[in-house]
Amino acid sequence: MKLRKQFTDDYNGVQGKIMDQTVHTQPDMTMSIRELLDRHSRGLPLTTNQKQGEYFDTEIPRFDDITDMLQYKQELMDRNKSINKLIKDEKKAAKLQKEENLKQKQDLQTSDKNETLVN
Repeated sequence: MKLRKQFTDDYNGVQGKIMDQTVHTQPDMTMSIRELLDRHSRGLPLTTNQKQGEYFDTEIPRFDDITDMLQYKQELMDRNKSINKLIKDEKKAAKLQKEENLKQKQDLQTSDKNETLVN
């Protein structure tokens, strides 16, 4: 195995990393250190493009005891079962409603055909 160095005759260099040339800065985005410190201490965003997190209704508790965690897990599983049952019932009701509407539509079509035959 031969070591390649910059002083070796057949050494042509290494390609190296290709840097991304896109510029993400915008004009007049400079802030002084004082402004940055004031914004940080007040909890304001440091830049204009700061991403905000999403917050949901469900609060995630902190547990001091593992039994509390297991109880919370069981509550979540029970809630999941009830929601899945509710979804299943709503799907079944929607299916029955759709079938009923289809049946009514077919009845109307047959009654219209009968009326045209009588006239």
